[in-house]
Order: sequence, then structure tokens, then C-alpha cells
Amino acid sequence: MKTVQLILPMFLGISCAAGPPGWVRTREVPEYPKSKYIIGVGSGPSLRVAQAGAREDIAGQIRVQVDRTLEARWRETEEELREEVEGVISSSVRMTLDGVETVGQWYDDKEKKYYVLAVLSHSAACRGALGRLREASSRAKDYFSYGTGRREKGDLQGALEHLLKAKKALLDAEGTRQIAEVLCSRALLRAEETFKELEGEEEMTLAGVEEAIREVQKALEEASLEEWAVAFGYALAEWVEGKPAVVGAFTYRETGASGEFGRYLTRTLSSTLSQAGVLLLKKDPEHRGIWLSGRYWESDGQVVVYAELEGPEGEITSLQRSIGKDRISYVLRPALLEEMEPLMGTGGEGLNLALWTDKGRKPAYQEGEQMVVFLKADRDCYVQLIYHDAERRDFLIFPNKFRRDNFVKAGKVYQIPGPGDRFRFTVSPPFGTEVLKAFASTEPISMPQGKFVGGGLLLISGPTRDIVEELKREIQVSAGWAEASCTVNTMPAK
Repeated sequence: MKTVQLILPMFLGISCAAGPPGWVRTREVPEYPKSKYIIGVGSGPSLRVAQAGAREDIAGQIRVQVDRTLEARWRETEEELREEVEGVISSSVRMTLDGVETVGQWYDDKEKKYYVLAVLSHSAACRGALGRLREASSRAKDYFSYGTGRREKGDLQGALEHLLKAKKALLDAEGTRQIAEVLCSRALLRAEETFKELEGEEEMTLAGVEEAIREVQKALEEASLEEWAVAFGYALAEWVEGKPAVVGAFTYRETGASGEFGRYLTRTLSSTLSQAGVLLLKKDPEHRGIWLSGRYWESDGQVVVYAELEGPEGEITSLQRSIGKDRISYVLRPALLEEMEPLMGTGGEGLNLALWTDKGRKPAYQEGEQMVVFLKADRDCYVQLIYHDAERRDFLIFPNKFRRDNFVKAGKVYQIPGPGDRFRFTVSPPFGTEVLKAFASTEPISMPQGKFVGGGLLLISGPTRDIVEELKREIQVSAGWAEASCTVNTMPAK
């Protein structure tokens, strides 16, 4: 039998011999006594396979010892919790293998097989396990503390979310503790426990966290829509972080339309944020505070509500909650969705157009409030603004009798109506989801057919779809064109 020795700088110095090194058969290596190291041997057709085998050998030895301690410690524990702990043991063992060192290898030229010797230091692995144990325990404590705090404030979903994270972290800690009990000396483990006692840490158990989770789940099942919405509002107040805010519309899916439930959310969340100390702005055209809006949809018997908070620098924060559909008495799906579809297009070619209101890009207005529109283009162009109201009428609101010039310069923000204009856009019945639609072209745009009505606005003749398609056909032949839209949800005064 011919032997070939492959030696790396940190490997054992093994002399050429007629047979394999002793560790291949016995795992006995004087330099690495078993009292201080776990020794693993692997073999295979390639060096990589043999190295993986050596690591698996060590992992198997640890797992056997862990299973013994697990059986003794968890004999009287709930079966479900015990299974969950067993489920994280494998990942804990994998993390422990980060400390494995390959210290020797040998190639059997006759059998064309590699052998690898790997070791894991008890002391190094113990220190790593204790570090992971402390980190996981700290995460569990923080999540549990935040979860119980959310519960005290009535945010049951926030409480459940963080209690579940606490349970996951505690499972990770328990899995790592099993590894530590195998790798660390009893004196070191006792010192760790004594340190916790001196620090005054309270013992947190999986059974206790599980009980807290069950209590919150039960409370969630019994909570009313009003309790749920108020809790959601208080959770959002924390994300606002003391900044002023404008509460916009909550729309159904991606339609931009609110419906009854969306209007309920806007009202209730506005009231709750105010009670929580958030300064609510009626207008924020320069976007100095938070623009809060969102959307909702149905999923598996639940209604999911997604809230989005856009900061002054464009930063986005979001928060999502859900509630049983059976606890919502409001109509979810808004009316006239199909009619609004042609108005919702955005985009263009060779021209970018931004459109928003003094309440953001998804505004909600109450009766008697006045709407102000803002627009900005990146090229000199001509703009027409059409307003589709809740009575299915389409008005040309810019240009109009009092402001005929619709030419806008590149990069300049235009306000409609401006401070000196003789017209105003005041919210009045009927209420619902309405749409502000902008068309822009580098060439002049023809005036649509219609008749002037009160306030100097043009009531456009014809169906909405025909009006939109005709304007799009005209602007799309120019060198640069764009369209933008903004849904406007209106509602009666409180």
C-alpha cells in the first residue's frame, strides 16, 4: 500500500508509514486529549467531502450527549414545547461547529480516499455557546418586555408579534443552553448562573411566555373593531416619533378608493393620534411632517391594514395589522371602481410630472375644507388638470376662466389655486372617492368640449373614458408627454 502525506502549516506532523496514521482507526491523538477536545474523523473521495464528514462526526457526538441531557431535563415538559426545543438543537449544533479546526489529513492512494482529522476545543466552544446563550436570552427579555408593554397599551397585535419573537429567542437560548451543558464544566455553568442571580435577572420560562401568548390570542379573538383601531393608532403614534402629521386616505387594495371602511380608518386613526399627543396638520404642502396613508385588503377571513408613513426626506416606514372580517360592519369594496380605472394611469415619455395636494399624495378632505393642488414638471410644458367628482362629472379645473395660462416652467412648483387667485376648491356633497388627473405635453393641449359652470370651471362633455382617451391620443404625439393621478377621498364633517 502506498501512502501520501498532505500537511498544512497547522496540521499534525505525521511521518510517512506503511499504514494509515493511528487516528484514522482509534481517534486517539496525544496532542488533542479527549478531556479537552471532541475529535472527529471523516473520509471521502475528495478533501471537501472528508472535511464535511469530520465535522458531521463531531456534530453527531455533540447531538448524542445533548439528547441525553434533553431527555433528563425535559421529561415532564409539555410535548409540544419539547418538540420545539428539539427543533432548534440542530441549528445550535451547527453554530458550535464554527469552532472546528482541521488538524490532519491523509490520502489512501490505493483506495483513492481522503481522511481528515478535525477537533473542537471544549473551552473555545463553551465560550462561544455561553456568548450565544447570553445574546439570545437578552433578545428574549427585550422582546417579552416590549410585548407586555404593548399589551398594557391595548395593542394586542403588537404584543403578540413581540411575544412570538420572545418565544423564538428563548427557544434559541434553550437550544444553546443544551450545548453549553455538554461542552462547559459544571463549575463554569454554576458561575454563569450565579452571575445572573447577582444581576437580579428574573427567570423567564418557555411555559410562561407560551401562556402570555395564549392570553393575548384569546383577547384578540374577543376585541372589537374600535378597540383594534385605537390600539393600531397608538402603535402608529410611536412610529411618528413626535413629528407633526397629516392623515390621508386608506384605500382598498391598489385602487386608490377608500370606501366606507377606509373612511372609518382615517377618522378613527386621526382621533387616536391626536389623543396620543401627535400634532395633526390640516395641510402640509411642503412636506415638513409625516404623510400617513395606507391600504387594506381581504386575506383568509382577515382584513389586512397596511399603514405607510412617509417622512420629509422621502423615508418610508410601515406598520401592518389584521382583524377578523366578521368584526367589520363597514363595506370594504368601494363603489365605481371600474369607472375610475381609466383615470388612474401614470407615466409618460420624455417628460416627468409630479402631482400632489396640500395633504399629500393620498389626501382625505372633510366637508368645508379647501383643496390646494401642486404640480412640478422637469421640462417646460403645458398642463391640464381634470377633476372627476363623486357624481361622475369631469371638470377642467386648470386652466379655467380665472387662470387661463397653463404653461409651466421646468423645475418650478405651481400651486393651484395660488394666493392671488379668485377661485377656491371647497369640498362639498356628494362625498366619496374622487380623482385628480393631470395631462402634460411639450406642445399646447386643445381645450375639451363643455360648458363653464360656477367658479369658472369647465364641465367637460362626454363619458370619462372617452375624455381621457382623447386627451392621451393628443399628448402622445408630442416630443414629451406625461400623465399623473391622485385620488381624493372626501367625507362629511365630523
